[in-house]
Amino acid sequence: MNFSFFIVKKIALNQHQSFSRFILKISILAVALSMAVMIIATALISGFQQTISQKVFGFWDHIIVTPAKAASSLETFPISKNQELYQHPENYPGIEHIQSVGVKAGIIHTKTDFEGVILKGIASDFKKDAFENYLVAGSLFEITNNKSNTGILISEITSKRLKVSVGDKLIINFFEDEAKVRKRSFTISGIYNSGIEEFDKEYAIIDLAVIQHLNAWESDQVGGFEIFVSKDNLFDTKLSTYAKKMASIFVSKEKAQELQMDPLDKIESALYEQTDLDLYVQSIKSFKPDIFNWLSLQNTNEIVILLLMLLVAAVNMITSLLILILERTSMIGTLKALGSSNKQIRHIFILNGVIIMGIGLILGNLMGVGLCLLQDATHFIKLPQDSYYIDYAPVKLELSWILFLNVFTLLIGALFLLLPAILVNKIEAIKAIKFN
Repeated sequence: MNFSFFIVKKIALNQHQSFSRFILKISILAVALSMAVMIIATALISGFQQTISQKVFGFWDHIIVTPAKAASSLETFPISKNQELYQHPENYPGIEHIQSVGVKAGIIHTKTDFEGVILKGIASDFKKDAFENYLVAGSLFEITNNKSNTGILISEITSKRLKVSVGDKLIINFFEDEAKVRKRSFTISGIYNSGIEEFDKEYAIIDLAVIQHLNAWESDQVGGFEIFVSKDNLFDTKLSTYAKKMASIFVSKEKAQELQMDPLDKIESALYEQTDLDLYVQSIKSFKPDIFNWLSLQNTNEIVILLLMLLVAAVNMITSLLILILERTSMIGTLKALGSSNKQIRHIFILNGVIIMGIGLILGNLMGVGLCLLQDATHFIKLPQDSYYIDYAPVKLELSWILFLNVFTLLIGALFLLLPAILVNKIEAIKAIKFN
């Protein structure tokens, strides 16, 4: 049996009541709490980023293609559906679904109130399955591609503000110029709630044929195309994200930028290169940057939390090992007198510290994963949806990331344990034996 391991078996977590025993318990608890906090923090941040991104990506398009001149103007310009992109989307990378849309601004008028709204027109190619998850009342109107279709979907926010419900009629005013106002009557067929207030308070959904009629477009003219890409091109795992950042240190600046580029951004860039010059390609991240900037900011918060927790665990381990060395000064002197080298004695205390840290990590994993699973099952931590886009704290546990945290924490902790272990070199055998 290895000499250092033999001694550690005799002294590790000894049952004798002493001050060092109390400190060791505190150290184990500190490591456990640090690991639990790191797991919970990463699970919550990953949960927020994925859940809110899925809300946005599930409800709204991932990439929008519009006429290039519309990007620098408040006016709406039509484009023909006879585009290579729309007719043959399989020739373009990452596209899972493409649909035609059009928009027009209007003002909803009721007997008691009015509300500005952007009407989004949809056609028979609309991705219904994704949208139906957000309906809270009624149903999607039948898409007839008929200019006389009066069905409309409004958000729950709009319905509450205007005090209307499914089956009620709405009058919407459209301003053609300063002197002319056109009115259309619509019947509310359904009410939706995406959970993203920025979208819900602005948009209502009608038949695209109505938009075409109001804008005096031809039947083959639309306002643009909405593109949905596959899930594989929307999300990177956290471990791969950080791995790419680490790998980018060792490559050229151009390669580093390519490595860190988001999959959706890559598709956006590829589509921009492949489509005609008169088309403007923009991802939802560019169209609504506020939400995604807020999500990206959480990565900074996560790094700060992880560094603080690692520091807490390391400082506690250093402190406990120093106390353990001081308490075992006589043993150190005896071992040196019997011929043990400084290296062997250092190994004893480092191995002892690793065992203590290992116990703390096991307890921390049980606490962290346990609380995350409880939250995932019961949603006992509630949040205001108007501020966080969701009414509970979502969690996402990734086994690979948890393993990475454990291994990284253990390695950093073992590295920090070298500092107090150097104190063994300073202890002289004769003085240490007389220490008591």
